[in-house]
Amino acid sequence: MNDEFQRLEEKFPFLRHARERFWGLRGLDCVVVDIETTGLEPVASEIIEVAALKVEQGKIADVFNSLIRIDRTLPAEIVNLTGITDEMLAEGKDKTEVLRQLLAFVRDLPLIAHNAEFDIPFLNHHLGLTLGAALSNQNICTLKLARKVVPGLPSYRLGKLADHFGIQASVAHRAHGDVETTYNLWLKLVALLEQKGITTLDKLLAF
Repeated sequence: MNDEFQRLEEKFPFLRHARERFWGLRGLDCVVVDIETTGLEPVASEIIEVAALKVEQGKIADVFNSLIRIDRTLPAEIVNLTGITDEMLAEGKDKTEVLRQLLAFVRDLPLIAHNAEFDIPFLNHHLGLTLGAALSNQNICTLKLARKVVPGLPSYRLGKLADHFGIQASVAHRAHGDVETTYNLWLKLVALLEQKGITTLDKLLAF
């Protein structure tokens, strides 16, 4: 979508609703985001990688990905899980710079994340510390959504859902790989939502 039409949609919301009615959720402009961290608690842990895909009119329009330098040694379990090393992070960017770039990348678009209740608060904690900012965007959690749309699965971990839907998962436990898998999972869930008559963001958020 060009910048001029985007400005018109912001000024005249009915244009977005008209596009949603035509394209359904497949045409939802959004940002899919994923992070890797040193632990589970935002206060005690750091973000070490951020990745995001910007989707416009059903197509990937832009990609954001960066490693983040930290001033501590990575726990061995994180190195084993992600494959990220201290040497790799030494070549990463400053956290404030990365988060500022992420804010500009995301703008006010809806966010999609797998386990959004982890990623978004984690990002907001560190955005608050570094920039005094926060992501207040509407967000969609593919973990919660999958539990509602395909109940009864033994696991709702991203990799297990990828197996269930026949998604060729990219590099697991790296933000750039997981964000790609999350996007493909979103498309699978959208197809199932359409069967339920859920074709707009408003209907999805109510669901």
